[in-house]
Amino acid sequence: MSDTFLNGKITVTSLAAPTPEDFAKLRALTKKERKALLSEAIEHGVNSGISRKSVDEIWESARQKAKTTQENKDYAL
Repeated sequence: MSDTFLNGKITVTSLAAPTPEDFAKLRALTKKERKALLSEAIEHGVNSGISRKSVDEIWESARQKAKTTQENKDYAL
């Protein structure tokens, strides 16, 4: 799953757990563009409504995504 921001200018897999490729895309943005992207992401989250997933399901999904990212040898952390 990926998210597109800034009228299609940038597509990232996740802002919460960005891949090295996502980091590169974000670094290429201007400060003004990064601020607009974050505002857009926050607005999207506020307007998305309540999830049907339980807290445990959301947590497990985030853990799996983080694990996959960390297994990548190019992962920054």
